[in-house]
Amino acid sequence: MPIEVVEFGDEHLEVSAALVAARYGTEMEQEPLLSHRYQHAAATLPLLQKLRERGPGVAVLEDGRLVGFVLSNVSMFNGVYTAWVPDSGHGTDTQHSRNVYRDMYAHLASRWVASGCFTLVVSVTAHHRQAIDAWHSLGFGMTNVDALRDLSSLSEPRDGIDIRRAGSNDVDAVMSLEKDLNRHLASSPTFLPSLPNPAMRRSVEERLSNSENLTWIACRNGASVGCLSAETSSDGSTLARSDDGILGLVRAYVEPDARSLGVGTALVDAALAWGRSAGYKACAVHFESANIQATRFWLGAGFRPVVYSLTRRLDDRIAWATE
Repeated sequence: MPIEVVEFGDEHLEVSAALVAARYGTEMEQEPLLSHRYQHAAATLPLLQKLRERGPGVAVLEDGRLVGFVLSNVSMFNGVYTAWVPDSGHGTDTQHSRNVYRDMYAHLASRWVASGCFTLVVSVTAHHRQAIDAWHSLGFGMTNVDALRDLSSLSEPRDGIDIRRAGSNDVDAVMSLEKDLNRHLASSPTFLPSLPNPAMRRSVEERLSNSENLTWIACRNGASVGCLSAETSSDGSTLARSDDGILGLVRAYVEPDARSLGVGTALVDAALAWGRSAGYKACAVHFESANIQATRFWLGAGFRPVVYSLTRRLDDRIAWATE
């Protein structure tokens, strides 16, 4: 039976929520640390209702039955007009997922481009091989990884490395390390632009003066050589990081000369110990796949990929060069 691609409507929400929940349940078979809440359509439905208002979407019908959908969030992201399909924003119920995804993309991409959007991002659960293959076949490449691990300790304490919670007296040290992180991300092969941020100092001051601040700093021989922060928000950009029981690690950086001394491991251990004491059940991290040092470190520290974000950047000349 041929499939029909139609505009996504409110009548498609409940079945689409069930597709997302079913996919999430399948992922949980591979990664039990994932939150149990999203295997239920009652938890995924509000996410789709909210996403429904943020950009165009399509549904695929086969003999009148919904077998696939894609919803997108079109907005400015890091100064670039971007269409983003989160891991909660797509799903299929067919053995031919690859072809269904390709057809849905063909319909949506023309609308994104017509609106002046040339940067396209989709987040896919790590074991959804047909979806990953479909997006790869459409020109999307991996750019980011979300990964999880349990809260067990990584190692024994390291001699000569002092790890402590950063406070208001550490603003200059944390700013210096985070600026080094930005420069590292701007270098080869990650190439993330490091733009001036006049509000950076105020942001760091506010963070470190907060009594609930979760930033750790590593010192060796009296010098600050690394830092790491954690977030407790349950409102993550992917389902894997959207749960009250998951501690998210962010802004991790260790100076190059200290990377072979166990500084990064000691910083993560400090965050894991805090997470255990606070009752968290898992720890998440989000990193750029092209960041070679970060990829080696996080995967070596026992973090397992749960979501891949894939990006396609179109040549914006396609807006007029069509003859």
